[in-house]
Amino acid sequence: MSSESMGPTIRSGTEIVVRKTGDYRPGRGDVVLFKAPTYWRPSPPEAVYVSRVIGVPGAVVECCDATGRLLVDDAALEESYLAASPAAREKFRVRVPPGRLWLMSDNRDVALDSRAHQGDGGDGTIDVSDVIGVVDLP
Repeated sequence: MSSESMGPTIRSGTEIVVRKTGDYRPGRGDVVLFKAPTYWRPSPPEAVYVSRVIGVPGAVVECCDATGRLLVDDAALEESYLAASPAAREKFRVRVPPGRLWLMSDNRDVALDSRAHQGDGGDGTIDVSDVIGVVDLP
């Protein structure tokens, strides 16, 4: 792991083990290694990232309730893995299109995840086929 974006779950400098996926079936909470979509640039074409699946196809992800928690399909998420509260600083609401994922990292104050790419192609989502594998957490 080369950044602090997934801390404290995965600290910078930590080696991770990834189970490759041939036919990935997304699950909310999965920590995944994925190829950067072409609109997530100026990343190099071979860039890969690690983030957590928050929104699966069809889900509505929204920031935030009165206590700073993310809402997924109008239910507040309990995210004990977050580096800090609130779950996000900027308000947003997105419905995840079919075949796509909404990803957020655990250290959200430093991460450039789906939120940072909302104005780009895909409205911040990535294609499920961009997932390379699921990270085995300790």
